[in-house]
Amino acid sequence: MPRKLRIATLGIHHETNTFASNKTKMADFERSGLQTYAVQRGQQYHDMHEKSETSMAGFIKASIKLDFELVPLIFAATDPSGTISKEVFNVLSVEALEMLRDQGPFDGVLLNQMGAAVSEEYPDMDGELARRVREVVGSEVPVAMTLDLHANVSQQMANETDALVIYKTNPHIDAVPRALEACDLVLRMARENWRPAKWLEQPPMVIGIFQHDTRDMPMKAVIDDLETVLSKPGIVGGSIGQGYPWSDVYENGLSCYVLHEDSVDTAKQLAHWIAQRAWDNRKELYEPLGPMPDKAVADALYKASKKSTESGPIILLDVGDNIGAGSAGDSTFLLAEALKQGAKSWLQTVRDPQAIKTCLSAGVGETVTVNVGGKTDSLHGTPVELSGRITRISDGRFEDNGEVHAGWRFFDAGTTVVIESDQGPTVALVTTRVGNMSREQFYSLGYRPENFDIVVAKGVVSPRPAYQPIASEMITVNTPGATSADMMTFDYKRVRESLYPLDPNANYTLH
Repeated sequence: MPRKLRIATLGIHHETNTFASNKTKMADFERSGLQTYAVQRGQQYHDMHEKSETSMAGFIKASIKLDFELVPLIFAATDPSGTISKEVFNVLSVEALEMLRDQGPFDGVLLNQMGAAVSEEYPDMDGELARRVREVVGSEVPVAMTLDLHANVSQQMANETDALVIYKTNPHIDAVPRALEACDLVLRMARENWRPAKWLEQPPMVIGIFQHDTRDMPMKAVIDDLETVLSKPGIVGGSIGQGYPWSDVYENGLSCYVLHEDSVDTAKQLAHWIAQRAWDNRKELYEPLGPMPDKAVADALYKASKKSTESGPIILLDVGDNIGAGSAGDSTFLLAEALKQGAKSWLQTVRDPQAIKTCLSAGVGETVTVNVGGKTDSLHGTPVELSGRITRISDGRFEDNGEVHAGWRFFDAGTTVVIESDQGPTVALVTTRVGNMSREQFYSLGYRPENFDIVVAKGVVSPRPAYQPIASEMITVNTPGATSADMMTFDYKRVRESLYPLDPNANYTLH
């Protein structure tokens, strides 16, 4: 009976917003809004993901289906946030590489990455980790890297790995099948001593956040082009990296990656084809859309007054305070408009540990007046005075077994306090930055979003799997903030010299 192949998996998973004021430190990797996020080692890494729908869950399923030994080493991740400290990468990478050396040899490596990590030392932290892994295992051991669709894919990532496999969907609901693809490739490489021919093509363009939903045009057309390529003879893999606009790095933007059985020229030709077609549609793939906060709230209130009681809530997507992209979670632009315009049936979260302390001193059932939100920086509005009754105090932990963006299951918002304000809105004050990706966040507090006229979700695409099924309408609001849809509001210094739309006259030439 042949020996089972031993495949190691490790990852340092982060989406870095270099414009966010909240720097990412070791403490952030020890506790975050997603319990699946944290530092996980060995069996814990396995157990935290086994019943989820993450990439690691896909590796676990593949190990059973394809009969190989999966060796979980370490997985460290935290919520999207600011630049990662030098200490974080030094500590985590050293431990990961020691495990890789000590528990080897391995027949293959699966790197479980997000793909947009930026540290104080390494703008391309994912590429640097891949380089160090390759240094440990050598050139003969196949290495595959799974990536989030928002990865800013670097040439170093492509060079130091044998295959990149990126989610195809946003909202991210295909982490498991893509992980299975990565495992298929690694096992074939290990068993056949074969390597695919690969090509990474990066036209100088950014996909705007309003266009990131892969179910809708124009982004759907890019994914459709990828599927066309994947159906061609000899193609063994391929991916699109949408990019992550709020990382000030050279590789910011769209990536087109193709794997062929043995022909670099064919891989190059087809990657060029996808890239050129996207480039030709670059204006439609970036244009900021959606109303500003005052108009969005007015529109939502009007529509709420006309809709039937049976229809679901109107969901306002807070683009500028997209927690899943690294924002503070304490923006007040929409809440301020709700109070100004007299909204009553209104539900949302605001991150504010300071206000929570005041509420804890008062207790459930008491009436308080607190200034909420707008405290992290100057990008997300100013504090809003809220008076009302405290109806619930919770530890903020909840679980979602349903369809959730990126497949996460366990969440931790930290100490949470609900205030039913005298002005009308119901606000859940949270301690940690938890993206509004699950209705269970409110269900666990005794509130049903379905029963409100208007619900705010801090995000753009990630809340859609949770809220689209109950929404009468979803309105994407062009709010200011650390995740503003308008790239012109940020001071980029490290991106390519000519990058559309920062340079409206950017040119794309095939090389």
